[in-house]
Amino acid sequence: MAKESRHEDILSLKSVIGFSGIVAGGLHYTPCGSFAAFPLGSVVILKALSSKKQFFLDAGIDKKVSCVAVSKDGSYLATGHETPASFKAEVVVWNLKKAIECLSNDVLRSEECIIHILKQHHKQVQAIDFSFDGQYLTSLGGQDDNDLVVWDIETGIAICGSPAANDLTHCVKWLNKRSDRFVTCGNCHVRVWQICFRTPKLHPVDVCMGSMRRVMQCLCISEDDSFAFTGNKTGEVIKFNIERDDIKNFNGQEINRPSLNCYNKERFSKGVKAVACVVNPTTGNTNVIAGSGDGTVQILNPKLQPIPTHAATLHGAVTSIALHPDRKSFMAGTGLSQRYSIDISTFTPELRETCHFGEIHDVKFPQKSSEIFVTASEQDIRVWSAVNKMELLRVNLPNLTCYAIDITPSGGSIVSAWSDGKIRSFLPESGKLQFMIPDAHSEAVTSLAINNRDGDNESLWHVVSGGRDGRVRVWKINAKHQTMVHSMKEHRGSVNAIVCNRDGSKAISASSDGSCIVWDLKKGVRIHALYDATVFHTVCYHPDESQYITGSANNKIGFWDAYDGSPIRFISGGESDITSLHIQSGGTYFVSGGADKNVNVWHYDDGEMISTGQGHSGRISKVTHSPDQNSVVSVGSEGGIFIWNICTARG
Repeated sequence: MAKESRHEDILSLKSVIGFSGIVAGGLHYTPCGSFAAFPLGSVVILKALSSKKQFFLDAGIDKKVSCVAVSKDGSYLATGHETPASFKAEVVVWNLKKAIECLSNDVLRSEECIIHILKQHHKQVQAIDFSFDGQYLTSLGGQDDNDLVVWDIETGIAICGSPAANDLTHCVKWLNKRSDRFVTCGNCHVRVWQICFRTPKLHPVDVCMGSMRRVMQCLCISEDDSFAFTGNKTGEVIKFNIERDDIKNFNGQEINRPSLNCYNKERFSKGVKAVACVVNPTTGNTNVIAGSGDGTVQILNPKLQPIPTHAATLHGAVTSIALHPDRKSFMAGTGLSQRYSIDISTFTPELRETCHFGEIHDVKFPQKSSEIFVTASEQDIRVWSAVNKMELLRVNLPNLTCYAIDITPSGGSIVSAWSDGKIRSFLPESGKLQFMIPDAHSEAVTSLAINNRDGDNESLWHVVSGGRDGRVRVWKINAKHQTMVHSMKEHRGSVNAIVCNRDGSKAISASSDGSCIVWDLKKGVRIHALYDATVFHTVCYHPDESQYITGSANNKIGFWDAYDGSPIRFISGGESDITSLHIQSGGTYFVSGGADKNVNVWHYDDGEMISTGQGHSGRISKVTHSPDQNSVVSVGSEGGIFIWNICTARG
């Protein structure tokens, strides 16, 4: 690449696998029913349900999306975010119609779709909702704010605001036929609000709940605006009459007072986390779909009695219920990041998409294939199709964490490092356990690499492992048993990364004790070591093995001479820890990821950053090139898998 063509450019985000299922009410249909919108980390993904194309609503904000709303006419989409400390959290309003148009034209993202970025709430936006005509947006602050603000969508100006209640408020919903009323609910209260646009001012009326005290965490409004339904932590769905008087003078007599109507007697386990109203086409009655913390989703009749024939159990707590515009089916999202489609008439759940729900610690491609890759996360290992962006295989080990994986050159084994101190190998097609090395380390196995030596084959090969105990061990693997060849203890901290050279004679390990040690794997002794006053998170060999590069907690990328381990130079890698590095096979470029949530592409010889990409909302755990060098895959603490087009960055 000519030097004049090197410039800092945004990486092209090719596709994303993931869904932040913990975001309450985060899953939505567009009014046309052809697209779905859902959050992942700091972005919202707009996905065409037929073609599977994706558009990324990314405002360049590296903070988690905490809530999502779609206007009833399909013109707007809004996202609320959460921030650290006491900074003001953003509400971003998007032109949804323009985003759909961009998606149809194969544009992956465009900042032109942003209409407003609104800032008023401290630390977190708890909930947002549009008025039925799309003229107004109400935003609700989180625990440290707890204020309501009503915004004019056309101008982006706040019309009025008010404290939501004396106690914490969780939800806000506009009425379906009035643009001056909405309902909020939270800890032991439900309030019906009316806006006086002349003053302007918010006027709340508290719903009479009698002696009932519940923490209400989800809310929906019947289509005729007569009733509100809330789900609470106790496992009940409560029906409220929300008819109220218009705004009166101070001494005006109250005629209609919102009040409790009824609630279900058979409680749901682990609380009700999502509710949605659906009209029975036969009787015209309003039924309620309730999703609970134990994964149960069920329809309740108008008297809130469960209908036994319309119940199903999903994997994970049901956090989102999105009705299709035709009211014949709905999507359900769970806290374990699963998305289901359920036909209301048959009530048979169909699993549509899966993804990780916890931090992803490692990602690996087979040496000779760019079409599949493997990820390691909380409780499981998963094999993915890079072409179809679908899960092909899952190996689940409850209550354990997989910290590292590697794949044998033949692709016949997936070797993994686990939090219980064991090394396990699985068959990539069936997920069947091949072998297990018990007590491979006294504490968690934190790093692992296949050691490709001369003479190794499918029946005899070697593995190098590193543990939280600071030990580096070499293992001989054959069809019948596994033998420890060397155990080397010089690190005083956790071994965070291990990389072997091409012929398998050496390996370098990076540790939290501020050292990287180069090992002779045949003799089991140290050759030399690299030292710095920091924590080393990652290390790589240059393809010609003349240098090492390291990433550490002091934000530096270090270049070291492989002959004697002497430092060559250090460059600033970002604003926080450098957690992962991977060098392109030609050695001209390398990619880095870190705690600053950015994926950066660098020119190796010049040490210049030539491209950067944003999208992660948490610490990046691992970055890697695909074998064909056309893509970079990054994974992080939010559980998302981001696939970047690297060709644009390299020119």
